[in-house]
Amino acid sequence: MTNIWTPGGGRVATMAPGPDDLFVVTAVSGRRALLHTVDQYGHALRLAEAAASTAPMPVTIRVMPLSLREAQALGFLPSEDLISDHAPAEEADNRNLVVHTCMDVLQNCNEAAPRAEALRLLKEMGVMG
Repeated sequence: MTNIWTPGGGRVATMAPGPDDLFVVTAVSGRRALLHTVDQYGHALRLAEAAASTAPMPVTIRVMPLSLREAQALGFLPSEDLISDHAPAEEADNRNLVVHTCMDVLQNCNEAAPRAEALRLLKEMGVMG
């Protein structure tokens, strides 16, 4: 855990995202204030530092990277199936979004783990052989 102390006695507590983290929750005094995707971790951290620096009294802000399961267990996201009642057109749109996102990862990401996961998912979906 890293503590970033700001002028006026504010504190931002955080840890770097891990490989299974998908979300970043920003909590102020134990209450969720913001929810970002993990790729916006730096942005969330800068927002937290700015807020802690300008708060009228010392405040602790936590920037917590979380996996889907952790975010659901802590109540930041619903735990039920989010796509179980989608219409066929919505399912097709979602599938296209996943395919395009995975293809973008394959073409533009320099890290091996996300590329391997994108390729695995595309194969599982029958898009690639």
